[in-house]
Amino acid sequence: MWIESPVPLSELPREPGVYRMLDEHRKVLYVGKARNLRKRVSSYFQRRPESPRTLAMAQQIRDIAFSITASEAEALVLEHNLIKQLKPRYNVLMKDSKSYPYILLTDETYPKMLTYRGNRSLPGEYFGPFPNAGAVHATLHEMQSIFRLRDCEDGVFNNRSRPCMQHQIGRCSAPCCNLVSASEYRHQVDDVRRFLKGKNEALIKRWEQMMQQAAEIEQFEQAAVLRDRIRALRSVLAGSENSALPDDVDAITLIRHQASVAASIGVRRAGRDLGCTNIRIDQADDANDLEILQSLFIERYGQQTPPKQIILSASEPDLTELQRLISIIRAGTKTGIHCPKRGIRLQWLQQVHHSGQQLVASRKQENQQAAFESLAELFALDATPERIAAVDNAHLGGKQMVAAITFAGWLGPEKNLYRRYKLDGISSQVIEGDDYGAMAAVLERFFRAIQENSIPCPDLMLIDGGRGQLGVALQCAADAGLHDLKLVGVAKGDSRKIGEETLWPGWLKREQTGIDAPLQPGRHSPALLLIARVRDEAHRFAGAYMRKRKKKSMFTSALDSIPGIGPNKRAVLLKHFGGIEGVKKASRQQLAHADGISEKLAEKIFVSLHK
Repeated sequence: MWIESPVPLSELPREPGVYRMLDEHRKVLYVGKARNLRKRVSSYFQRRPESPRTLAMAQQIRDIAFSITASEAEALVLEHNLIKQLKPRYNVLMKDSKSYPYILLTDETYPKMLTYRGNRSLPGEYFGPFPNAGAVHATLHEMQSIFRLRDCEDGVFNNRSRPCMQHQIGRCSAPCCNLVSASEYRHQVDDVRRFLKGKNEALIKRWEQMMQQAAEIEQFEQAAVLRDRIRALRSVLAGSENSALPDDVDAITLIRHQASVAASIGVRRAGRDLGCTNIRIDQADDANDLEILQSLFIERYGQQTPPKQIILSASEPDLTELQRLISIIRAGTKTGIHCPKRGIRLQWLQQVHHSGQQLVASRKQENQQAAFESLAELFALDATPERIAAVDNAHLGGKQMVAAITFAGWLGPEKNLYRRYKLDGISSQVIEGDDYGAMAAVLERFFRAIQENSIPCPDLMLIDGGRGQLGVALQCAADAGLHDLKLVGVAKGDSRKIGEETLWPGWLKREQTGIDAPLQPGRHSPALLLIARVRDEAHRFAGAYMRKRKKKSMFTSALDSIPGIGPNKRAVLLKHFGGIEGVKKASRQQLAHADGISEKLAEKIFVSLHK
């Protein structure tokens, strides 16, 4: 025995329960569960633990408390609750603070669809869970135009006298105004259930039969509506990737990065890929995979129904232990846990792992040299770039035109080099909403700063837009004498999702697959993910500046720039003339009649507002 137990092990019961390891200050070090308390606790003191984490914990144990439960399942629940309450130093802690979102189909005369989080206490049917709110919103957006269920609040629904805009654009059948019968609306609700349960082919077959029947009795408008629904649903289903995968499955992979651990979970429900979610796991850097997966299973599947299949990378003994765990925490459900060795399931698991790695890397200030090297490989560059920049324009309906330029290096964003530019009113070449003129204006100023050595020249520069914006950038670079600067146009895809971008490398000749043959690396390209991160940072920085200017303009007046006009006289003028427009329309004599405004000051105001 390498260390003596703080309590007589013979006094521990041989029953299921939960034990708590305590230090000299009675602080809980670790909470564990056991089918046999005596056997499990004794294992800590019969041999030297291989894990440094377990060794460090065992050396601090001064007492052991335990609670007996009626079954191992109750022990699991109690252990989970105690860990969340006490947050012991040596337990694996999940940092998934938000509950998973669901789609709720409410239980009402005219049900509606909405996003729902938290305890499922509202009456209705719940579909999910979804990996993130974005997946829920995308699904609801697709369904609204196909099934046309209402999404308004009950207060709005019960008090409408005419259809709202949702009906006008074909996204609601307007049951509030009796434009659809209760029985027909129930059929729409039944179709929603079939879609969310993955019964898509049966749904399409039913619609085809209804379309044929409508055409036979010459109800061609109804037949056309059904035809459009079928096309829309087939379009949605055609966008589902990896159709050879199981319809109801989770892919779980662990990502160990330096001293941190994360779990990346890919989700498929009803035959549709809903994306991935990442969960940060604390105090797990030296915990083994089985312990982490057990904690993850209890956290994720303790309150929600698991899918029919779970795929992950694990040894056969670990798979057996996890299969037993899932049968305890969700008794009665049939969930298979598998470790794929080949085929489409292994490919999907690898994709989920890769996506998780990229997300973890993007959230850390770490050396991203590997991503920059993949960028050099993608563009066949002679050397790996060390610094890239991105430019983005932003405006509100042509107003508040601004631009931003951000930099990124191997160690992440270089915020000391960030620049932002006000574009409206600087010259006649920039007119409202002119993206090409705005791009030329900001790049002329930026390239001038490079020539003056006030800012370093990047190895690669991303231009937000397609060939048009890239052409403007190339001309500006040529005019500035920066012939060696590599410029890349980054055009978003139709759905504007990361991974669907088209890249236009401006330095390649047309015969070398240049501007006329763009690159589309796909969402699994590390180079494209790096480009997307830098571009999105420029978009964020530009948007923040635009909103700041808009907010400032809401609290300023044309009178503020006139010498002699302070807050009090500004208030007098606005009150006397009923607002700034009244002040602008007033003559010199009328301005002088306002309290505290002399003829000389009235002349200044008139000239300033009418120059």
